Amino acid sequence: MQHSGFQFKQFYIEHSACAMKVGTDSIMLGSWVNIENTQTILDIGTGSGLLAIMLAQKATVDCRIVGIDIDSQAITQAKFNGEQCPWSKQVSFVKSSLQQYNCEIAFDLIVCNPPYFVINQTANLQNNKTQRVTARQTTELTHADLLTLSEQHLSPYGRFCCVLPADIDNEFVALAAKVGLYCVNQMAVKSKPEGKIIRYLYEFSKKPKELSYSDINIHNVNGGYSAEYQNLCKQFYLNF
Repeated sequence: MQHSGFQFKQFYIEHSACAMKVGTDSIMLGSWVNIENTQTILDIGTGSGLLAIMLAQKATVDCRIVGIDIDSQAITQAKFNGEQCPWSKQVSFVKSSLQQYNCEIAFDLIVCNPPYFVINQTANLQNNKTQRVTARQTTELTHADLLTLSEQHLSPYGRFCCVLPADIDNEFVALAAKVGLYCVNQMAVKSKPEGKIIRYLYEFSKKPKELSYSDINIHNVNGGYSAEYQNLCKQFYLNF
């Protein structure tokens, strides 16, 4: 079988059937998220299963991780990737929307690389890949639903982590606060030192506290990967 995926230090991700391929955003988020004192993790919109498997590598052996997605092809691929990884007993994948997901347990950590954009009807008329539209736009999961339902699935001291474009920062943080999720950790991401902020990584908690803020440049002035980016992702990238 021909492979068309991404090789990490300890596992391989096949993503040929997924709308969104392995990308920098998810790799940064999975590298950045703190999983200390975490026994249960939910990955919303898991796609290829990348985030779930990254967190399994970092987790203790008794941590259980569930990935959900509405795309049946993605779930099939995530299950394959999960079965092939060293932590197959810790990860499981379920075809479900967040709105329909029923689980008796509360999660210590919820992660998501969510749809970024509001619905763009004009662009959608020109796009024949419904799978990709769903993955990139809030057609099936609005940010309000994402935050409201994540808060409901969290344990009392649980945390919700995600990555989003910088231009919706204030709106998303304010929306989270309305449903009882408070931004306690935030990392600003630039492509290069002289550039503008392109992404924010967030950690939200039900318990408000003073915000911890950091920043990172993916590339250095010479165009190579920066030292801080290599240090962040060194557990995963083959060449770091």
